[in-house]
Amino acid sequence: MAGGNVSPRQKMINMMYLVLTALLALNVSKEVLNSFFEVNLGIERSTTNFNAKNGDTYAAFDAAAELNKIKAGPFRDQAYEVKTKADALVEFIQEMKYNLVLKADKHVYLGNQNELIDADGDLIEEKAIELPWEELTSLQKKMTIGNLSVKDDRHTSGVLFYDNKRKENVATQLKENFLIYKDFILAIAGSNEALVSTINETCNLDDKKGKGGKKQKWEMYNFYDMPAVGALTLLSKMQSDVRNTEADIINMLRENIDAGSLKFTSAEGIQIPNSNFVLKGDSFRAQIFIAAKDTTQDPMIYVGEYDSLGGGKYEMIGDYETVKVVNGKGMFAKRATSEGNQKWGGLISMKTSSGTKTYPFRGQYLVAAKTAVVSPTNMNILYLEVDNPLKISVPGYTAGEISAVINNGKVSAVKKSLGEYSARPSKKGKAMVSLFAEVDGKRTKMGQMEFRVKEVPPPKAKVQFALDVNGTTVIDKMKMVNAGGLGAELKDFDFKGVRYVITSYRLSGVYKGEQMKEDAKGPKFTSKMINIIKNTKAGNAITISNIKAKRVDAKNTAVRPLDPLVIEIK
Repeated sequence: MAGGNVSPRQKMINMMYLVLTALLALNVSKEVLNSFFEVNLGIERSTTNFNAKNGDTYAAFDAAAELNKIKAGPFRDQAYEVKTKADALVEFIQEMKYNLVLKADKHVYLGNQNELIDADGDLIEEKAIELPWEELTSLQKKMTIGNLSVKDDRHTSGVLFYDNKRKENVATQLKENFLIYKDFILAIAGSNEALVSTINETCNLDDKKGKGGKKQKWEMYNFYDMPAVGALTLLSKMQSDVRNTEADIINMLRENIDAGSLKFTSAEGIQIPNSNFVLKGDSFRAQIFIAAKDTTQDPMIYVGEYDSLGGGKYEMIGDYETVKVVNGKGMFAKRATSEGNQKWGGLISMKTSSGTKTYPFRGQYLVAAKTAVVSPTNMNILYLEVDNPLKISVPGYTAGEISAVINNGKVSAVKKSLGEYSARPSKKGKAMVSLFAEVDGKRTKMGQMEFRVKEVPPPKAKVQFALDVNGTTVIDKMKMVNAGGLGAELKDFDFKGVRYVITSYRLSGVYKGEQMKEDAKGPKFTSKMINIIKNTKAGNAITISNIKAKRVDAKNTAVRPLDPLVIEIK
């Protein structure tokens, strides 16, 4: 974002701001005011997500500074200074929003809307807060304002934030704080014209034209005679602007870390063998090169024993080979004369702007007699009606020269050039995988391996949002209602594509003082189940039993009974 024009997201928010201010100048209906509160919630959610992404950037600064404090440390410190100022301005605006709603409604609801309403859709009065801002916890000060009842109140915003009869106004202080923040980040942006233009457009606090084309102070235009929902939404938009510009600045600072890097700061020696498995009498072949290649020069490559001199310096010792280099890559070959695990390595030497750098590399390869090899990716077990990945090879033959067959189900090549196959058995019991290769123009059997065929294990029943607390499954009852039904989760199973769906179950719980039970076909909660859940008191449990599930990714599979599920309502 730091290198271009205003983002589509910011353009959308700016457009909503213009539409909002235009509509609020009119006597709009209750439905429109309600819609603008939803717009406010949308902006807050977007700002929260954006702030989380900023957190990832700060984590990247910490990691970079830990690797190279001298290079990345100053940029990290500057980024955190931006964070401190942005956080302070966002909290100042949050205090204004809280005080606005507190004065308009006489109380404030904090948190997600779904957590503030009961089963009938009414606000839970016990969750209303009447404390002044100073007495809130640090967590409460960061929470979303979940409700505004008196949305059309045109008096409170002006009384709290801008009264032209007063010398000092909160709106004026907000403008001053915003300008201080704006000047600070503009100073960091420096000569980055695109970023400077974005900041000036996003943080535009110029006076506006009001009714009749007459200029109004920025404070009066935004807060005097402004409906409470309008002032609240405008303040949320300002918080979004702060987080947006904060992201632009810290992304620019992160890019500056890489811009100041020296060549080959992350380079390492790489060796890529043609094969790690060599037949006796054949040659071991490999390519050797530096990952960060400089096309203006070739490296010097040595294969043999080496010693570390400390400080990132190395030297070759004993007898060693100098490798021929072609287009930056060392072309190394050595005939295999004995069986077993063979270790090898050496040094790659390269000239850089800060002097000659040497990078060590090591590797190993196995020299063995002729034999067939079949390696299942997971175990020596194949699962029924599942694509079981296999890695197959025959030493001395390329993957393209090998084929595989199975006597139970079918086996097919996924990436034949890499020896990757998929076996899908069709019945329980055993399956034999045999390998064939072209030997002197004839299809010759090279070996075989027997596998056991088992059914896929049954899944575990689960309800979305439920948590495991000390071995007990707990959930808020409204979250359970919102989950909508029962799911099936296959844990600790390494194969992709296996999906189970719940076909039937029974839910038991207390409904209006009586123990009730209800059966369902399919995964969704019935209306009666939802009533049972809503009427279950905190601390009581709901039992889900007689659960059955069936695979939907394969035919001819049986319905599986699942373990019952006991959920405690919190």
